[in-house]
Amino acid sequence: MDEFNSVALQVYNKLFTSAAYEECLDSETKDKVFLNSILYNRDALLYWLFCMSIKAGDIGRVVLVLRVWMVMMRTPKTMPKYADAIFETLGRLQSFNPVLRKFFLHNWLVNLTGKPFRFKEIDLLQEHLNFWLKIIYNAKGVNKSWKWLAMISVCIYSLRDAMKTVQSAFQIPSLGVRHTVPDMSAEISLLADNLKNEKTQECVVTRDGNDSVDLVRDLLAEGSKYANSKSAFSKFKKSTDIIENLGFREGLTGVVDESTEDQLGEEADDILDYEPTGEDLSLDAEEPLYDFIDTLAPESAADV
Repeated sequence: MDEFNSVALQVYNKLFTSAAYEECLDSETKDKVFLNSILYNRDALLYWLFCMSIKAGDIGRVVLVLRVWMVMMRTPKTMPKYADAIFETLGRLQSFNPVLRKFFLHNWLVNLTGKPFRFKEIDLLQEHLNFWLKIIYNAKGVNKSWKWLAMISVCIYSLRDAMKTVQSAFQIPSLGVRHTVPDMSAEISLLADNLKNEKTQECVVTRDGNDSVDLVRDLLAEGSKYANSKSAFSKFKKSTDIIENLGFREGLTGVVDESTEDQLGEEADDILDYEPTGEDLSLDAEEPLYDFIDTLAPESAADV
């Protein structure tokens, strides 16, 4: 077992880390296929960790992965709004009372079976309940009503257990497709042979077609530069602008600088000396206010 762990650690350091990617990227001769493979390995492993953490109910690791993803989402032309949402949520958690913070985090995942690795997201649980409620146990025809949904919504799992008991007692085949886990030996052997022959997990400088391959973006490296930018987290910063009410200042109306006056040419004097007429200040004939005034009594209209 120690030998296996040692080999796994070596593979991780050489094929699954940003350090391995940057080391190959700094070399004069680059294998773009291999570089892209390292980034895929790293990001895929992070996604796998996120899924397994949810299954295990480890909310701490879920938060750690979200922090990394938040940085990656800061890369230009990706998902900045999701990054803002994660940043704001995790940032507010730091200001929570420890008891409230624990209560908040422990309501992200739920396990109704009591068995290990059976956790799921609470919004996914809600979607599953909606499926059972609206599709499986929903009444038909005239019996379909909100009252019926309210009655059965609190006993979904009791109905499911009753269905399973009846199916088991009378040996009724359950609906859907049920199968055992297939043997993956052939697929694993084929994949291993392909990796060995194509050498996609090895650095091959003279690889055929390497010049036609484009390097994918390192989202973690590019996203980490966001914090040093001038506009970083501007949405969450308090504005330093000072609003000052100067009131009404005489002499500002009709003031035009010399450059504007030169552009106006001969029409400058006419525009600057123009006085608005009563027709200019009157409301448009189609304004609803006129219809309202017409409905008023003469004395009321006079008062207006």
